[in-house]
Amino acid sequence: MSETLLEANVKHHYLENDFNCAETMIQACNDTFHLDLPESAYKMLSGFGNGLYTGNLCGTLVGCTCALSCMLVETRAHTTEHLPYAQRLLVRNFRNLLGNTQCAKLKAVHHSKEKRCLTTCLLAAKAMSQTLDQLQEEGLLKLEYEFANQDA
Repeated sequence: MSETLLEANVKHHYLENDFNCAETMIQACNDTFHLDLPESAYKMLSGFGNGLYTGNLCGTLVGCTCALSCMLVETRAHTTEHLPYAQRLLVRNFRNLLGNTQCAKLKAVHHSKEKRCLTTCLLAAKAMSQTLDQLQEEGLLKLEYEFANQDA
């Protein structure tokens, strides 16, 4: 199976720019889906790396959540009817592919000294793509950029 553009962008930001997992996901999503986020958006996610630097909620899931919110929310969460469903779908897909949402538990399975958390980031990209595909199929999201099955 070929690498998607999102996965290629994840590799680029994680390996070449040395961003943490949360920074990587928001930047890769911004590049892939043309979210037009300012640099301050990347900085806001910096503290979410390494599970908030406590091993708690995985930073890649936080990055995906932020990107998904940018795609769905026009004004605020309370006026975005499908946001709760979309978020639950993302978390379900994330858990199915990665096995957990907690950084410390994911590190025990997916982290290595050589790759660090690259595997986690790439699996999170798959979960994000799967979620966006499902939302598009259900008519809940329309992306102008066709990301599915794109080669890097």
